Amino acid sequence: MNTKHIILMACAAFLGAAQANAQGQDLSILTVNTDAKTAAMGNASVAAEGMYLYNNPAAFFATDKTFTADVAASVFEKAEGADGTFGLYAATAGYKFAKRHAVFAGFRYAGGLKLKGYDVSGNPTKDYQPYNWTIDLGYTYLLGKGFAAYATGSLIYSHLSKNAMGAAFNVGGSYQNNELTLANKPANLMLDAKVGAIGPQLDYGNKHKTTLPTYFAVGGALSVDVAEKHQVAAALSSRYFFQPTEAKLFMLGGGLEYTYDKMVSVRAGYEYGDHDLSHVTMGAGFKYQGLRLNGAYNLKTANAGSSYCTIGIGYDF
Repeated sequence: MNTKHIILMACAAFLGAAQANAQGQDLSILTVNTDAKTAAMGNASVAAEGMYLYNNPAAFFATDKTFTADVAASVFEKAEGADGTFGLYAATAGYKFAKRHAVFAGFRYAGGLKLKGYDVSGNPTKDYQPYNWTIDLGYTYLLGKGFAAYATGSLIYSHLSKNAMGAAFNVGGSYQNNELTLANKPANLMLDAKVGAIGPQLDYGNKHKTTLPTYFAVGGALSVDVAEKHQVAAALSSRYFFQPTEAKLFMLGGGLEYTYDKMVSVRAGYEYGDHDLSHVTMGAGFKYQGLRLNGAYNLKTANAGSSYCTIGIGYDF
């Protein structure tokens, strides 16, 4: 089985995870939301309260903590034509210092499928188990008056029938204001914009290259303390994938959250995606002091997509 056929099979198996380009290469590891909280809110990642490195690094400044750490797992429904279950697993840590600086490190792994191989005559050959992983670093700087800028970079390793290595980076800016009032109630506003997955093509050899799924994202989140123990929040964000040019994709998601006593939360939302990649989202969370537990389920609305669940645990201290 040649490299091109393996790439096309991997695309068919992985397409529901995120955007895949016209050449068939899946790089959903760069685009799937790893944060269970925002996954339940239509994947509006601007509202992240954990997994900062892969969502909004500047949101770490909204906390009074110095260290943060998270692990998460996203498991997708069975893919037709493949054995195993596709999953994306991530771990991150961050450290805030000198009031205006924060650094992050993380690791992501995507894989779990086994694809059957055949030669040009249709005879079975060896099975293939494609996977991707990244090593990620990030830095954010608080400019002042609520404004912050950040940059993150990733070393990418992709294994299909051939291997490829590459790099990608994100740049963005954020604004937050926790001194607002809405109807005489305390409110918190967060805005975020970034360009992600910028980098050169991955080269698998034999003239098979793939373009990174470069995108522009913008979003906002607003939370309001409506009563002493009751808080409501809303978030909205969009992503436009403009690379590769032959596989452009627009996604728009939003959601609501209700939190009781700063401890128990329920969430729901919807994410619209071109090419039938839309989801209804829902989930819940629990927070006690620095500990965070969150779960989300994204239900596909068309056969072209994929339903999946995300579980995350984090701790700020």
